[in-house]
Amino acid sequence: MCSFKCTIFPYIFLYLFLKNNNKKMEINKIIKLKINENLEEIEKLLTIWRYSVIQKRKGINIEDINIPTTYKVSLKNFDDFNIPMFHPIVFNTGFSIDFDNNEVKLTSLKRYRRFSLRIFEEDMKYLRKEVNDGAKITMITIIPPSYKRGKHGRREVVRNKHWTLNITLRKSIELLTVEKFKKLQKVAILGIDLNSRHGVGYAVWTWNRSNGLIKDEEMGFIKQKIKPHFFQEKVLRKLQRNHKNSVKNNELFQRINKRIQRQNKDWVKKVANEIINIALQSIEKYNADIAMITFEDLSGFKANNRWLRKITKRIFEKALWSYPTKILAYKPIKNQRNIEQILIDAYETSKKCSKCGNYVEFISNNEVYCKHCNRHKNRHLNSADNIARKAILDLCYFIDTF
Repeated sequence: MCSFKCTIFPYIFLYLFLKNNNKKMEINKIIKLKINENLEEIEKLLTIWRYSVIQKRKGINIEDINIPTTYKVSLKNFDDFNIPMFHPIVFNTGFSIDFDNNEVKLTSLKRYRRFSLRIFEEDMKYLRKEVNDGAKITMITIIPPSYKRGKHGRREVVRNKHWTLNITLRKSIELLTVEKFKKLQKVAILGIDLNSRHGVGYAVWTWNRSNGLIKDEEMGFIKQKIKPHFFQEKVLRKLQRNHKNSVKNNELFQRINKRIQRQNKDWVKKVANEIINIALQSIEKYNADIAMITFEDLSGFKANNRWLRKITKRIFEKALWSYPTKILAYKPIKNQRNIEQILIDAYETSKKCSKCGNYVEFISNNEVYCKHCNRHKNRHLNSADNIARKAILDLCYFIDTF
């Protein structure tokens, strides 16, 4: 029986590693799997690590201890009393992937021996597809159920109910430069107005760069959060008022909070995939060279918008990883040192009419009226139009500047 479970869409961690005289970028993508078998072998590796930490804290020379060389190298990077007892076990070279038998083989404590961990067949197909697309498996990390996260001196311990296997993939992609962007004839722009309660509004515009013609093509809504979600949030707020600082110890609060977290993750995944699909369809529908996805800059807003910000991050990372030549989620680079996501200033995107630019009147929570052009429109679709228009002006200024 298979003992792994892959996340629906893996977490992606980006870092800039731009080579000299080359407009390329290396991206790391981490696939998270749950481990439920061969735990005895993994526990042995962690036991040896704990033993090594104790010996180091006692002041014993690491070179005199009979432990794996990888542990000796890791221990030298820590001070005596800042060494984490629960530490991820990293395999940079001591691993192999068997695609035919759906297994990951890791180095055991015994010499010339490896123990195998089975993976779901569908997850192995996904991994194989990424490898065939140019990704390389660079590292495998086994994370214990409890370990210190971030700076180890903080004593911030993450506790899970299972071991986690992280497979790190690395891919080199070619970035779109300003010179290449100027050669594009037609661009499809998606303005996205993020809203969890009334649905995510989007507006598709086309920008013909040869004659400067800008045209709004279509607009619509993407699915909103399920209605029971908002009832659960009301219950959480009521529990917080009643229990205050001790609410985290309440069993009902923990159960509902975990359920909301699962629903939010599923909603983020569905919305991100839907936006990516709309961008790909707009390229074919309007015969565009590339699609550009733009969002509002929510960095200065309250923490309750964190799930909306996760959508922007997820689409930015997925577009870079899977569709670097079709979907533009970043500004064309001028040099090799920086890359910025396309984020538009959210100031007055809902207050001004997307047709004439004058201020609108709010008839209801979801509808606005412009007395200058006699136009009724949904406020979220009006905001999506303004975001797309602002994105074009912002990108024009960026291109002309450099």
